Formats: sequence, C-alpha cells, structure tokens
Amino acid sequence: MLSPGESGSRSCDVLIVEDDVVQCEEMASFLARSGLQVVTANNAAQAQRIVASVTPRVALLDYNLPDITGVELAGALRAALPETAILMMSGRIDGLSEQTLAKLGITVFLNKPLPLGPLRQAVLKLVRAVPVDQSVQRRQPGWLAAGVGGTRR
Repeated sequence: MLSPGESGSRSCDVLIVEDDVVQCEEMASFLARSGLQVVTANNAAQAQRIVASVTPRVALLDYNLPDITGVELAGALRAALPETAILMMSGRIDGLSEQTLAKLGITVFLNKPLPLGPLRQAVLKLVRAVPVDQSVQRRQPGWLAAGVGGTRR
C-alpha cells in the first residue's frame, strides 16, 4: 500500500482501474477521444505502481478487483492522493454502504454497465474541478444523477 506523500510528480487526467481488459480499454479510448490523458491498470497492485510516478486528477475504480477491493484501493489512494476525485463503479456491490463511500471521500458511485456519455460528462466535470499542481478545497461527495448512479437503501 502507498503511504501518504508517496504519490507521483507527473499528473494525468484519469486513472482507470478495471480488471476487465476490454471494458478498461473501451472506457480509456472513449475518454481519450475527449482530450483527456488516461492511464489504465487492471489490478490494485498495478494502480499503486502507477501512482508512485503519476498523480491522477480523477481515479475511476472498479469495486471488484482481483487482488483487493476497490474500497481498499480507494483508502490507499485517498491517503496518498487527498485531492484526487475518486469514482467507484460496480455491477455488484454486496456489503458496500453509503457511509463507507462517504468516509473515503468517494465522489461518485456508478452502476455498471456504464453509459459512456454520462461517464465522460462526470469525469470532465471532475477533471476541470481539480487544477493541476494547485491545492484545491475538498469536493463534497455526491451521487451521479441521470440514472447512472443512485442512492443506496
């Protein structure tokens, strides 16, 4: 796991951590066509190696990863990258509570399958809200509207 202050010196717009390689490449390609600089990882260990040298403005994490959960990865990323906006995505979220997401400062939860248009809109909004190499105030966590995300009951 990363320690606070271990994040990288270069920045990118988006880090996508998704173990489904095809889905990961599809999201990365779609976001890159919008002019975003995208870096991908297919597991948490690879993501942690990436953020040792690259600081993403937005991290899009799958909840079900092969090595640890997206929540565990979010905790490590939050400690190392306090200003990075974190979005969690999953088609299956057994045992994941709204309180857990809020505690980690997860900005948005997305239900899979993801409609790419609203995903792009959410990511672009968050990227623009996190200036490169500047301190920013903490964003309020929220849920993506338009039927993509939703409140948990």
